[in-house]
Amino acid sequence: MRIKKFEGETLQETLAKVKKDFGPEAVILHTKKYKKGGFLGLFGKEIAEVIAGIDINIEKTKEKYITPEQQPARVLSDSFFTITQSNNLNSYKKSVDISFKNESLTRELNEGRVFSNINLRAYKENTGYQRNGLALKNGMGKIHKLLVENGVEESIVFRTLQNINSQLTESQINNKEYLEQYLFEYIASLVQVSGPIKLSKGMTKIIAFIGPTGVGKTTTLAKLAAKFALIENKNVVLVSCDTYRIAADLQLKKYGEIMGIPVEIVMTPNDFKKVVNKYIDKDLILFDTAGRSPRNKKHLIELKEFIESYSPIETHLVLSAVTKYYDAISIINNFGLVPIHRILFTKLDETKNYGLLLNLSISSGGIPISYLTTGQTVPDDIEIADSKVISRLIIKGDFETWIKQRN
Repeated sequence: MRIKKFEGETLQETLAKVKKDFGPEAVILHTKKYKKGGFLGLFGKEIAEVIAGIDINIEKTKEKYITPEQQPARVLSDSFFTITQSNNLNSYKKSVDISFKNESLTRELNEGRVFSNINLRAYKENTGYQRNGLALKNGMGKIHKLLVENGVEESIVFRTLQNINSQLTESQINNKEYLEQYLFEYIASLVQVSGPIKLSKGMTKIIAFIGPTGVGKTTTLAKLAAKFALIENKNVVLVSCDTYRIAADLQLKKYGEIMGIPVEIVMTPNDFKKVVNKYIDKDLILFDTAGRSPRNKKHLIELKEFIESYSPIETHLVLSAVTKYYDAISIINNFGLVPIHRILFTKLDETKNYGLLLNLSISSGGIPISYLTTGQTVPDDIEIADSKVISRLIIKGDFETWIKQRN
C-alpha cells in the first residue's frame, strides 16, 4: 500500500485532494486538525491533515475506475469504535462463554404468560392497576407502554415493572428525569456485553462468524479486519468457506487486496485446519462461514464440522437487529448445535426498535453481545457493544442523535 499525507484548510478540501490523487479506492487511515504557524501555539491557522493509502495494484489500474467525483473515498476516522456513553473498557462486565440453554427459554416464555391479566383500561388511563395480585403504583402504565412499544419482551417488561414498583415511590415514578435515569441504569444492568475481541501476545486468535443468510457477516468481518490490521497493526488473515453465494469469495478477496492481508478459501474442514496451521504465527484469523438456514440441519452439521476441526475457536453469531424475537430465538436454538460464545448485531440503522438486543441478552441464557454495526460503510460503521448505549437506544430510540455524537 502507498501511503501519503494530505493537508488543507478544511477536512472537505483535504478529502478532495485525496480523491483527486488516489481516486475512489483511497482508504483514509487517520485524520486530525492542528494549528500551523502563530506564536506559542496562538493565532495559528487551523489545518486539516489526512493520511491516506491506496493499494499499489489498484493504483496501477486506476484509469479503469469511475472518476473521483462519482464516488467518495472511504473514511477511517479517529472516531472508529468510539463509545459515547462510556470510553472505559474496564466498565465492561466480566462474562463467560455460555451456550444456549433450552430450559432458559422455556422459563422466560412461561413468565411472559402473566400478561394476560393486564387491566387495559387502567393501563390506557396511566393509573394504578393490578397484576397477579400486585398493586402497581400510579404512573406505571407509561413505563409499560414505553417498553412494549420498543419491542421489549413482556416477561422482561413485567420484571422491570416489579423492580420499579418495589424500589421507587409514586413521586419518583412520576418525576420524568428521575425515572428515566433509574430505568436507564436498570436496563443497562440487564444487558450482557463481552467487550472487544481480545488478542494475546504470542497466541493466534480464531474468530468464526456464523448465522443465517443476509445478515452481513462478510461486511462485518471486513470492518473488524480493517480495525485490527490498519489501526492496531496486527497480522490478520481472512478465511472463507462461503462457496454457496455467487462471487462471495471475490468480495472477501477484494477487501483483502485493499487492506493488504491474505485471504484463503477453504472447501472442507480439513482444508480449514491446514490453513490455520499455515498461519498459526499470525495474531488473528477471521473465519467467514456461509449463511445457513436455521432449519437446514444438514448445513448446520457441516458448519459444526468446520468449527470442531480446530480448537479453540470463538464463535460470534451474527443477527440482524430487525429480526423478530421468536425467529431470533429459533435461530439461537438451532445454531446452538455449535457453541455460541458471542452475539453480534447488525443493521441497527434499519430499525427504530431495539428491544431485541435486551431480549436476547437475557433469554439466550446469558450470551454476551460483542459488536453492533450501524451501516454499510467499511470500516466505519461498527461499534463495540456497550450496555449503556443499548439501554439508551431502547429508552430514547434516538439512533440518529447517538450517531451524530459518536462522530
